[in-house]
Amino acid sequence: MTRSEKLTPALGLLEFKLNKEFTALANIMQKKIENDQKLVDLLNYKKNYSISNKKVKTITSVKLHHGLMNKLQQAIDMQQQVVEKLELNINEKIDKLKKNRAQTKALETLIGRYRQQEIMIHTRNEQKELDSQILAMLQSD
Repeated sequence: MTRSEKLTPALGLLEFKLNKEFTALANIMQKKIENDQKLVDLLNYKKNYSISNKKVKTITSVKLHHGLMNKLQQAIDMQQQVVEKLELNINEKIDKLKKNRAQTKALETLIGRYRQQEIMIHTRNEQKELDSQILAMLQSD
């Protein structure tokens, strides 16, 4: 078994791992998009609610309004933390993906170089064998 044949399964494993990590990255990016939308919805709701309740007159209404606004702000803060964590996770996954892609590319290059060497050796051996056969035919004449 040649060196390139020995390394080919390792390349397949790296490519499988790379595809798996890419899928995980796509899933995290989808979650971030969904959570970004939730954050936008919360911000819009807060904005619209504060505009629509400018005519609040009673103390109870004011307390309810402030209570709801505080809860909304807490929800917004928590959602912002979720989005930030997802963003960090995405950046980590991208960095890991780049690193693993570089390893895969390096192994592909190495296997290609080994294959070229193996072809050259094989061609040289065939040429030597052919030369030997021609020499044997010439000597027998």
